[in-house]
Amino acid sequence: MASYFVAYHAPPIAEVAVHDRARCPPHCFLGGATTEYLGEFLDTGQALAVARLRYAHARGCPSCEPVRVRASAPPSLALPTARA
Repeated sequence: MASYFVAYHAPPIAEVAVHDRARCPPHCFLGGATTEYLGEFLDTGQALAVARLRYAHARGCPSCEPVRVRASAPPSLALPTARA
């Protein structure tokens, strides 16, 4: 399990990001952000769900989120239409 934190900036930025402490670069925790320990979770999805209970607009950190590969759409399997 990984340790997750929420870092939030005061307005005008008002950004709330969820960070994995083991994978996130140190610069994400600096620069005037207030950091709050969120808990131990199996993945970012679980941590985001808990963070969004308190911060509705929380998002995953782009620096420490795993790269998500888009699955390509399967080829069309439509059957040929009968000709009259």
